[in-house]
Amino acid sequence: MTPLLTPITFAATKTLTMRILKGLGIVVGLLLAIYLILAIFGPAKMHVERSIMINQKSDVVFNEINTLKQWQNWSYWDNIDPNMQSTYEGPESGVGAKHSWTSTNDSVGNGSLVIKTSMPNTLVECDLSFEGMGTSTSGWALKDTAGGTWVTAYMDGETPFLFRPMMLFMDMEEILGKDFDATLAGLKAHTEGLESPTMMAEYVMQEATTPAMKLLTIADSAMSVEALGEKLGGLYGEIMGEMEKQKLTQAGPVIAIYDKVEYGADGSMKFWFKAGIPVAKSGKNAGRIMYWENTAGNAVKCDYYGDYSNTGACHDAINKYITDKGKTINGSVWEVYVTDPGAEPDTAKWLTEIYYPVQ
Repeated sequence: MTPLLTPITFAATKTLTMRILKGLGIVVGLLLAIYLILAIFGPAKMHVERSIMINQKSDVVFNEINTLKQWQNWSYWDNIDPNMQSTYEGPESGVGAKHSWTSTNDSVGNGSLVIKTSMPNTLVECDLSFEGMGTSTSGWALKDTAGGTWVTAYMDGETPFLFRPMMLFMDMEEILGKDFDATLAGLKAHTEGLESPTMMAEYVMQEATTPAMKLLTIADSAMSVEALGEKLGGLYGEIMGEMEKQKLTQAGPVIAIYDKVEYGADGSMKFWFKAGIPVAKSGKNAGRIMYWENTAGNAVKCDYYGDYSNTGACHDAINKYITDKGKTINGSVWEVYVTDPGAEPDTAKWLTEIYYPVQ
């Protein structure tokens, strides 16, 4: 009987097999080299953020974020798996508060969240850990605006070296961004439905008249609430200097007249305004300082007590009242700063009279 493989054909088969294995080794090596090269150039860090405007005071929003048990009421992540097992440790709120969870849902898994930074009404930052994925930083930045609170939720993390090539083909901003949007929408709906415990006590609204006054004013603009406060202080000083030259006496609290307010997509604000001081008798123009007289007229007025940064609730209430009553705004908004902050340290006692002229 003739053997199926002669020594010659066996050797040839062995050689072919070795060549195939060698070729496969080269291909695997090349693929591995390409993967490592992609890992070198892949993103080492990840950043995702989303923002939303919430028509609620910053202290109310902050308390919801700063108390981890409250997240069940509005967080998308806390409600993906109704069977998720949660454990809370440490203080109820603030630094050291911890939420740990276990879940068989692949979108949730096992992990923990610990608050590491808590700045009242401004910032909550956490260490976020997922089993087998390391730790990243998640945070909530809050900013007071005239319309309420501008909230930015974000996450920063390191991408493990061997995962970086995959990040070149995955848009994490889009993938995680949808979850952020859902969570922020939940936070907005929940907090806007809560009554601020002090809101109604802080302002009184009524129909009134704009005051008739003689004024020295300076027109200017500011790119932020902080810049506005700084500019007003300097402008009032400049006007007082001119009042001395013209031998004019002050006839009432300092005011600001807001001709235009522009809102940016990021929650920023730009103001076009006039700083003014009422005077007892007629004055005259001097450089950029302008003298003018304001006549009395119909208005909706809000007496607001509190820090200047939280007047948004009062402005919102006036705008709603004007809309509900079918009235029309007829001119620039006035703020009269009745209380001198230098003489009264308690911000809860600061009175600001806000006037909206109406037809």
